[in-house]
Amino acid sequence: EALRSLTYRAVEAYVSGKDVTKLASMAKLKCGRLSREVTDSCLQYWGGMGFTWDNPISQAYRDSRLISIGGGADEIMLGIICKLEGTLPGKAA
Repeated sequence: EALRSLTYRAVEAYVSGKDVTKLASMAKLKCGRLSREVTDSCLQYWGGMGFTWDNPISQAYRDSRLISIGGGADEIMLGIICKLEGTLPGKAA
């Protein structure tokens, strides 16, 4: 539900011509983490059979990793969000 709301908010901002870099980064981060959580829960349910090539959960698990990695890893998205929020940690003295 949070991801859906965030997506609607980002689309509304984009249509009105606002910069959506932070919202898009937040949505991508949440989407990647949520898809990994869901597919991991499915694998837990299926046990060892979830990893067999015949089971579509195996493919979904591999595909969900691409969401987190492709287009910028989670760490990159966190860096963008922190930079735009002004919360980057300072350099060590």
